[in-house]
Amino acid sequence: MGVPAKTMDGKRVAPSQTAGSALKNMLAFFCAMAILGISFSVQFQAQQTPERELYQQGQGDLIVMVRSLTDKRQRLGQEMADLSAQIFDQRNALADESITIRTLEQQLLRLDIANGTRPVAGQGLEVRFQATSALAYTDLIILINELYSAGAEAIAVGNHRLTASSYIFFDDAPEGRVITVNNSPVEVPLVINAIGDASNLEKGLTFPGGFIDMMMYHRIFPTLRQKETVELPAVTSPPFFYYLS
Repeated sequence: MGVPAKTMDGKRVAPSQTAGSALKNMLAFFCAMAILGISFSVQFQAQQTPERELYQQGQGDLIVMVRSLTDKRQRLGQEMADLSAQIFDQRNALADESITIRTLEQQLLRLDIANGTRPVAGQGLEVRFQATSALAYTDLIILINELYSAGAEAIAVGNHRLTASSYIFFDDAPEGRVITVNNSPVEVPLVINAIGDASNLEKGLTFPGGFIDMMMYHRIFPTLRQKETVELPAVTSPPFFYYLS
């Protein structure tokens, strides 16, 4: 005869009840292990299925798959080539645009210099007349033309920058007749600065029978000085065109 088992609170339990509980626990454990084994088996088969299907394919099917993959790779390669060509074209367009902008900026700079709207500097020649010099406005016009003929790139008479629309004349003032540039009197002693090759500019005035000889004939003795840096101001008022459009 078996001895009745006791619980923790001291109550007695029949042997048949204890055996039944143990059997239920064992059945539950075996069921859990069976379910876990089935799940592992299904997962393993799922992982092995693509490989088995690939190995089970015939040679013709594999060739079709390879050709399909090759076509896809070629299409991707063509798309990459097209994109690379587009990027190359865009870069060339940007480079062309930059070149165009630089060209326009250079042209604008030349126009500013020609119109006298920008101060300029460079080597050149200074021509100075004393305040007592009996210089006529026609003499000044001849001097300006000789300087331009000798290669002057920009000229200023005193503080007046000369442009294509500048004019030189005279005016009657209380102290006598004065030379004017754009209807503004020039200061004395009269100083003309020209930017260009300083040696060529001087030679253009001093050759035999040239401007300096003509001035000396009229007892006018200008002084010439080559300068490494000649600074010319911008025009005080840019030219205004009434009829150009």
